[in-house]
Amino acid sequence: MRENTEAVILAGGCFWPAQELLRHRDGVISTRVGYTGGENDNPTADNHPGHAEAVEVIFDPERTSYRDILEFFFQIHRPDLGEGLVGSDYRSEIFYTSDEQRQVAEDTIADADASGLWPGKVMTKISEAGPFWEAEAEDQDYLPNYPGGKNQFRP
Repeated sequence: MRENTEAVILAGGCFWPAQELLRHRDGVISTRVGYTGGENDNPTADNHPGHAEAVEVIFDPERTSYRDILEFFFQIHRPDLGEGLVGSDYRSEIFYTSDEQRQVAEDTIADADASGLWPGKVMTKISEAGPFWEAEAEDQDYLPNYPGGKNQFRP
């Protein structure tokens, strides 16, 4: 990571569309998809119990703020769909890397919930970031690499 950057890990459904939308935001330097928050080391597409599909975002805090990224995150997924409805793979969760990030995440969730934009209560969890396991190469930048959905459904 470069000197003047910050990282955020976001889970909000399938990681392919989230990566595609986040990577084009001003101030975002890089993104990669992977798994976090689960039970096993070195998870794969076929073996990631308890892990969420997530996007690691490296950004320049002088060009965009953590809060701005979180606000965009709430625009690109359904934070009111609880884990029971979408499964743990696709849950809504913010993985923070500092106490300051945790506080901003809590405030952003409270504001998102108060906005009334979703039919239900915001169910997004906040957890301390643990290991982030990069997904397979074919899952990185999936949508630009496979615009027709090639390999979308694994055998």
